[in-house]
Amino acid sequence: MTLLSLTQVTRRYGDGRREVLVLDRVNLEVDAGDFVGVWGPRRSGKTTLLRVAAGIESPGAGAVCFDGHVLTSMPAGERTRLLRTHGIAHVCGDWRPQLNQPTLDSVAMSLLSDRMSLREARPIAHRALEKVGVGDCADVWTGRLSQGERIRVGLARALVRQPRLLLVDEPAVSPSPVECGELFALLRSLAGRSDLAVLIASQDLEALEGARRIMSISDGILRSMDQAGVVVAFPNQRVSA
Repeated sequence: MTLLSLTQVTRRYGDGRREVLVLDRVNLEVDAGDFVGVWGPRRSGKTTLLRVAAGIESPGAGAVCFDGHVLTSMPAGERTRLLRTHGIAHVCGDWRPQLNQPTLDSVAMSLLSDRMSLREARPIAHRALEKVGVGDCADVWTGRLSQGERIRVGLARALVRQPRLLLVDEPAVSPSPVECGELFALLRSLAGRSDLAVLIASQDLEALEGARRIMSISDGILRSMDQAGVVVAFPNQRVSA
């Protein structure tokens, strides 16, 4: 069953002098429980692709549908309510907390909009932290988290709302190859859950290992790697000692 679909999605930005075409008539489908990877270099359009898919940005043209609902025609408040619980979660590799607070509270606050008290939310938040491998960071203040720990906490903040679709933008942010490898393994394990679809966009092919489908994006054009005759030049990949 198709969970997310983008149909002929186009997005342009103005840079003060001219308009830049960032997404060019993009078509994409993600099924329930799917694991899809999007490879692309910097400034290829992959971040905008995920933001549009998450309903954070609206396309200039085309349609975005989630679970049978056309997000692009919904009022912002209605769209937020639809996606908030059991909907779409969006995580950035460079996520930084807005407040310096205990990590447990940072995750728990994601649940407060559901009229849940902080006391009720904390045990749920702790389980989410343990699920992503940073349960020992519960009492650490967010300002003291390492780069790799921050993205895991961002994942916990997303998973605590039990989304049906997880969008991960550039998880290859840690300077440590070991830490990156462990994070990629975690993402693959999340994608192995039958109730969660995962879409990862990265310039590191290792982050997309195990994906059922891999797409490539360049100059705003999304291409399937399964299409005959499509040739994509990949950069040299990092080799771990």
